[in-house]
Amino acid sequence: MRIFHRFEATDGSGRSRTWQARAKDSAVPFHAELSHRWLRDEDRSTGRSLWQAEDGALDDSSRRALTRVLAGVSGDQAVYFAYDLAALLWGEDEPLIRRASLSDLEPVREAVRDVVGDSGPEFWWPQDRSWAVTTDFDLLSTYVGCSTETAELLLGDDELETLPVTPQTRVDWQTHPPQRP
Repeated sequence: MRIFHRFEATDGSGRSRTWQARAKDSAVPFHAELSHRWLRDEDRSTGRSLWQAEDGALDDSSRRALTRVLAGVSGDQAVYFAYDLAALLWGEDEPLIRRASLSDLEPVREAVRDVVGDSGPEFWWPQDRSWAVTTDFDLLSTYVGCSTETAELLLGDDELETLPVTPQTRVDWQTHPPQRP
């Protein structure tokens, strides 16, 4: 599953936009390989970007919604939270891994903030490995590997902007818009 990080207005107004709305405004299809580079995003009078999605960190409301959905699947079992590239870029000698409950995600993020900043975690998974979440340090989406049942829950959640992906789905910034018939 691909979970799109919400776009926030760069003017400080607190407004946000979905990828689907921005794709519609840009006349490109909303699909699993959608790249932010396909989206119109410029104030013509100033040449500045109007919208920005955070790379390497799922936005707060989407992270809360994802945590809620996954907690319904996993219950109270231990979850591992890993900071890999972020830890190395911030000067650590090895990845940071924390074990806690899923409900403790925010305290884990706070506890490592001085070490890795506001990113991540880059990887998280429960003890039974029934799902895995990854948020690449440089990408504007989070990906979840999970069962069909969990994917349906994620797709059905109104607070998450999600699309299914396959192992063949490109996740880099160099994807090309589909050709229109």
